[in-house]
Amino acid sequence: MAESAREAAGKSVDEDRLLEGEDPKSRYLDDAAHWVTVYSQLLAVKSELLTASEVRLPALQPEARHEIASTDLVVLDAEMKRFSRRLGYWRQRCLELGAPARP
Repeated sequence: MAESAREAAGKSVDEDRLLEGEDPKSRYLDDAAHWVTVYSQLLAVKSELLTASEVRLPALQPEARHEIASTDLVVLDAEMKRFSRRLGYWRQRCLELGAPARP
């Protein structure tokens, strides 16, 4: 179990990791739109988790507050940054794929 937790933690902060099935070279607008939706949803969930955690921090004992702030919030922040970058990529890709053809 510890190994799978380590693996998941590593994946969650891997800045270059793509999601299963994600093909950044896809030439289809539908694919790009799909990934905009996926990353928007992921970012929204992580944002909600971050907000909920931050709201609860002041009520926690100092040791618990430190643990949450030095681990969970760091990982959530890293995940949100990765999701935000991927969302930006796919939004840009949508623009590129949806742009009128140039002669």
